[in-house]
Amino acid sequence: MFRSKRLTLICLLSLAIVLTIQPSAAKSFRINPLLKSALIPGWGQVSIDRNYGYAMMTTEVLFWSTLFYHNTEQKLKDKESYEFALKFAHINPDSYSSQYYRDLAKYNSSGLEAGGYNAMVRQTAINLYPDNYAMQQAYFDENSIPDEMAWSWDSYQLRKEFSTTRKEILELKDRAQLITGLLIANHVLSSIDMLRLKKHWQNVHPSFTLYKDTPIFNLTVEF
Repeated sequence: MFRSKRLTLICLLSLAIVLTIQPSAAKSFRINPLLKSALIPGWGQVSIDRNYGYAMMTTEVLFWSTLFYHNTEQKLKDKESYEFALKFAHINPDSYSSQYYRDLAKYNSSGLEAGGYNAMVRQTAINLYPDNYAMQQAYFDENSIPDEMAWSWDSYQLRKEFSTTRKEILELKDRAQLITGLLIANHVLSSIDMLRLKKHWQNVHPSFTLYKDTPIFNLTVEF
């Protein structure tokens, strides 16, 4: 998700660069206000005496600061939850997937005892193939937790504490994605505002499309 949003922003900046370099750039390069606004929202507006551009620039700083905080906090909580599981769930030191941490937060152990992950897998296999032991075993072998990834929480309360931390991590990720979207929107809106302000850009028409759930900003130039 983050990668697609960064790609969208890069495409926007690339378009702005192509469209805003002046014909006389070979002689004397100067940055067009549209390019300024694409790079730093509000910069172009300020350069042509539109003081509300300072609000856009301030918003950009606030967004980046908030995004940095959420990403830093997420990494800290990731490390904290991993070390917590090492100590109280007795997992082996390793790198694990997000799905593994979700299961770790949901089940008291990975074993076959009541409340264990593998007990759930075994019951699911029986429900799916009630009269076929071979299929039950094949399903269990494919979906059960192996010994090297096993866990066993010291108490239910400790597991719930771990679960709370993991939920906080997911919330931080969601907020970071939202802030990234707002950052992109700030760049896009600032660029569109510059198109509105500059008369010689009247032959440029901005539009939005969606490609595989990714927002794409388009500029159509009439020659």
